Amino acid sequence: MLREQVEARLRALAIDGQPVFKTIESATNLDSVIKGNRIAADTAFIVPMADRGAPQELTTMRFQQHIQATVGVVIACRNINDTFGKDAIERLEYLKQLVRKHLLGWEPDGMETLLFDQGRIVSFSASAAFWLEQYRCRYTFRG
Repeated sequence: MLREQVEARLRALAIDGQPVFKTIESATNLDSVIKGNRIAADTAFIVPMADRGAPQELTTMRFQQHIQATVGVVIACRNINDTFGKDAIERLEYLKQLVRKHLLGWEPDGMETLLFDQGRIVSFSASAAFWLEQYRCRYTFRG
């Protein structure tokens, strides 16, 4: 639910009519994103990270529970002829600010406002740098 909405929102992210990310894909985990991926242009991967439930509530004889969903946005950029990644880090800084401006404060359908949780570098190699942004929001499951 959240993954699909974040993916659609990032597909709409453009500057001067050009998409910010050449490729946006969903992935099941971080390993599948990093291993064997040849990054030719700025790319985003959307990864479901976790769902966490709050204590259940019983109101008017109906079950309901608040669930916090966490989704990861892995931002990948190409790294060429840059041993220490200075150019890649600068590019990642630019891209993550664009992503944050586009996602933070937005309310996905059926959910509360999307919030930033944390961000960190997850991989750096001679060919690419990968940064993970984690976002969370809450929704109510009613049974």
